[in-house]
Order: sequence, then structure tokens, then C-alpha cells
Amino acid sequence: MSYENQGEENCSRQVEVPATSANLGCAFDCGGLALKLTLKAIYSPSRSSSGLTMEYRGRDPERIPLDDSNLVLSSFRYACSHLGKTAPQGHIQVESDIPVGVGLGSSAAAAIAGLVLGSRFCSEQVSAEQILGWAENIEGHIDNAAAAYHGGLVFALCNNTDHIVTLKTDFPEHIRLVVVSPSVTVATHEARRVLPNSYERADVLHTLQRTALFAATCFSGKFDLFPELFDDRLHQPYRRQLVPGIEEALQFRHEGLLGIAISGSGSSVIAMAVAHEAHIAECLQKIFAAKEIETEALITSADNRGTLVTCLEATTNALGERK
Repeated sequence: MSYENQGEENCSRQVEVPATSANLGCAFDCGGLALKLTLKAIYSPSRSSSGLTMEYRGRDPERIPLDDSNLVLSSFRYACSHLGKTAPQGHIQVESDIPVGVGLGSSAAAAIAGLVLGSRFCSEQVSAEQILGWAENIEGHIDNAAAAYHGGLVFALCNNTDHIVTLKTDFPEHIRLVVVSPSVTVATHEARRVLPNSYERADVLHTLQRTALFAATCFSGKFDLFPELFDDRLHQPYRRQLVPGIEEALQFRHEGLLGIAISGSGSSVIAMAVAHEAHIAECLQKIFAAKEIETEALITSADNRGTLVTCLEATTNALGERK
């Protein structure tokens, strides 16, 4: 999280928040990775408008509400309320290239954007722990929110939102991230519903070993990744049944492929590769196509910057108002 041009008062503020891929196979509900896909929101104060309004331009506009249920708006108001101020008059313009509803953290990005804009409107330097605690209350996915806020690869611990601990490491940009998103969406509550209430000890141990090794190799700077490292037994065996093609995609192997996992709760899959990323994307799309599932493929890399806030230069319109 970084700030630029913090000195100006009453300026329009812009926040940029990256997409995220949570769980990453073995790191269920504790690990997330920021991607170079961005939600950008600009808050412009106004003396003439009534209330707080917004507009949206970007991916999947049919899935984005523009009323008070919008996460950017509601999170903005949430931050203001918890800092003892009334949400201001003004307008929020949102642009996003994050696909919505396919496991790439679009909700977490919206919540972080609103919370950061709201806290900056209140001229408060709110701590990362507080922002993430609010995000956990609003959106409930600390792994996504922590990666969106800090950038890079982040592991997070949340104790009923009273105490949040995060640890970040930069993720190498030479490891390319291949994201294949089916046209089918998976609601988070549905992805949670299919999980069992209890697990066999062997399955927990299997996943814990891989989680520990994944974190150890990444935070040591080695990034010695291999496909079996992403072989989780806590959520992927149950969620892969929700979308035809995911099961086969998780079993896919190719030269240069370091690992593949369900992104978040799905329906996207994310592959990490050091070579042949375009061909890997094509092969994964063919797997889904064989199940008559249309997909979109994106090839990107990690965003190690995290959330960025800037104060935009004020301009004056024909009525003499600051914009």
C-alpha cells in the first residue's frame, strides 16, 4: 500500500487495487497472490450533487449493481461511519479489468477500494490491520483482501477480526500466471456449501505439508514450485465438480508448468509457468471446450505493488466548482 501527493486537501482521490487469486491449491483460506489486473476508483467531491453516486465502466457490467449494495459505495460509507464522519456528497467512478464472479477477487478489490477511499476522505492514516479487519467484516475473505492491499504473495491469519497478521513476499515476475476463466460462474456460498464439515487426518496432513513447503520455498526466495505442491485435499476435490473441465485441468501437465490450482473458489483456474505459457493457456481452453464450456484466457504476472492511492490535480468546471 502506498500513497502519493498526500498534501492536497479536498482533491479527487484515485485508488488502484489489484485482482487476486486466493487459496492457490494448498493454501486454503490463508494465502493469496495479487495479479496485474486492476480495479481503479476515483472519488470526486461535489457541492451540487445530492448524496454519493457512482458509475461503472469495465468487465461484466451486468454483474455490478450501481445502488447502495455496490461494494465500493458501501465500503466507502463503512469507513466513514467507523471514523465518525458522514459519507460525503460526491461521485465515484469505477473502472475495472477484473473479471467478476470467477474467483479473481473482484469483491475484495471493490471493498478495499471503498475502504481506502473512505479513510482518505476522512484524512485518516488507517493501519493495514484496521483496513483488513473492516474488509473481513464486509467481505469475509482475508486472504484475498490482504493480497489486494499489500500486493505480492501474502499469507494471513485472522482471529475473529480482533487480530490480523499478514506476511508478504514479492513474487517473481518471470513466473507467468495463466488464468483461464470459464463462462460459468460459481457463487462463493455454493463453493462453501460443497465442503465437508470434517476431514480425515491424512488429508489434513497432506495439505499442511504442501502449505508449509509452498510458503517456505517462496519466502526463502527459491520459488522451487512443482505441480504436486498444489495438490490440495481440503477444497479442490469438492469444488472441481462444480464446473465441467476443472478436474481435468487440475491434472494437466506440460513442460514449463510449475503448478495449477483453482483460483479462489472458482470457476477460474490459475497456472504458474516459466515457459510455453501461451500453449498452456490454449491446452487448458481445449480441456474446457471438450466439455462445451467457453473460456477466456489471460496471461499476466504478479502485482507486487498492492493498493496505490493518489491525489489527482483539481480542475474547475464551467460553474467554477472544483472537480
